[in-house]
Amino acid sequence: MRNSIWLLPILFYAASPITPAESKDCAEKDGLVLTLKVDGVRSSKGQIRAELLGKQAGEAKAKTVTYGVKDAQTGSVLIEFPGLAPGDYAVQLYHDENANGKVDMNMVGIPLEGFGFSNTPMVTGGIPEFDKMKVSLSADSTTTAVLAYAP
Repeated sequence: MRNSIWLLPILFYAASPITPAESKDCAEKDGLVLTLKVDGVRSSKGQIRAELLGKQAGEAKAKTVTYGVKDAQTGSVLIEFPGLAPGDYAVQLYHDENANGKVDMNMVGIPLEGFGFSNTPMVTGGIPEFDKMKVSLSADSTTTAVLAYAP
């Protein structure tokens, strides 16, 4: 069964106090860097909060590797995830415009703040599968996510 957009608050635990430097799963500091370019940021209010997911060969489910938080800027924002080992990664993110550390939803569970996923220029029908969001990292790389906002 396909995940629905109503699962966003469960999946976006980006309000966690964990920072990239504290993550246990990151490789040594001289590892690879994944840069996320976030396009479509509608205002400079609040923060862009991103969760980096990783999946090892043979694993059925992706796991949280680390989080990234950057002050919002209208237009585009760059978030770097340094110290990564080669492998498959994906990013899910949201624009926490009121800086309360959570995805705000309306009464029927639709996000009131912008959200997006790596390698997914258009969000339709809920959260994309990991394989559609993934970036295979073997050298420093950049991926893009475009934020979608409810009308």
